Amino acid sequence: MILFRYLSREVFSAMSVIALVVFLIATASRLSSYLSDAAAGALSASLIAHLLLYRLPGFLELILPISFFLAVMLAHGRLHVDNELQVLKSAGFSERRLIGMTLVQGIFVMLLASIVVFWLRPAAESGIQSVRADQKSMTEFDLLVPGRFQVLSSGARVTYVQSVSDDQLLRQLFMTERVQKDAKNEEQAITVMAKEAEAKLDASGDRFLILKDGYRYQLSAGSRAHQVIAYEEFGQRLPRNDYDIESAEVREQSMLSLLEAGSRDAWAEIQWRLGLVLMIPILVMLAVPLGRVEPRDGRFARIAPGVVLCFLYLLLLSGVRAAVEEGRFPVMPGLFAVHLGFLGLALWLLRRAGPMVLKKGQASRKVRSAL
Repeated sequence: MILFRYLSREVFSAMSVIALVVFLIATASRLSSYLSDAAAGALSASLIAHLLLYRLPGFLELILPISFFLAVMLAHGRLHVDNELQVLKSAGFSERRLIGMTLVQGIFVMLLASIVVFWLRPAAESGIQSVRADQKSMTEFDLLVPGRFQVLSSGARVTYVQSVSDDQLLRQLFMTERVQKDAKNEEQAITVMAKEAEAKLDASGDRFLILKDGYRYQLSAGSRAHQVIAYEEFGQRLPRNDYDIESAEVREQSMLSLLEAGSRDAWAEIQWRLGLVLMIPILVMLAVPLGRVEPRDGRFARIAPGVVLCFLYLLLLSGVRAAVEEGRFPVMPGLFAVHLGFLGLALWLLRRAGPMVLKKGQASRKVRSAL
């Protein structure tokens, strides 16, 4: 029990540090992307915090197995580098018991992963769908940042607004866009300025931008012809926001709903969720032989190949999942084929590394002969 607590402390302390670092990197990367979209006027700044919160379970479902795998490699590497494992072997402790202890630790990680995969992630995906609906209902003028020129409508329109009141009234609006004439396919530049503007919803559900007290300039390319219109009130129909938040409805469904659906997408999602839990003991059996290092090499000697192997595992799972969804790979064995392949690799590495059991009697005789 003392040895188990010692190994658990080594593994979970390393796992906590690795998980925290990877989590911060993933969160910072996603936050940077959202802030960039918000600065460009494509995403409402008020939705960023909600989106980040709902993305956390998606980060955790991948971080948990990866960080545990690397933590086991580091902890076992330290046992080899400090010759602690050799001392344990001389006392009759076998590597089979070491693997057993690590698998028990893996059960705890599997429980955490199950909570994230089967409960937190579907609930978070449901929240993302709600945020996605809110984002879709917004127009580009709901996303304007005061005091900045913003390129909208895929680069066809440049808009500037000096300020936005609490009731979403736009003040000192400037907007210019390029349009094509239907007859001769000639390009025109249309510039609109207004003291005030606000978005309104008509009876049919369409939204219009109502501009007040301003001018509308229309210029034709390659021609001196132009048109200037002064207006007290001018209406312009607003297009829907085309920014899409990445999400899939199948990910928010419960396991029971997925089983009832029985579609290829549903089966791919079922196998993905089960696989993120089942891969943890497989990663343990991979980490044990990969953690065997020579004392002179250091505990980090095999971290690089371990990271490559772990990410290859996840990439293959993701690729086979997409193939199952698109009908390019059979539903059965589906993603389980990848798990079976890596399970075979783990067993081969364990066998190749040598005998895992060193009996106590053999160890004692070796110690006596050495003395």
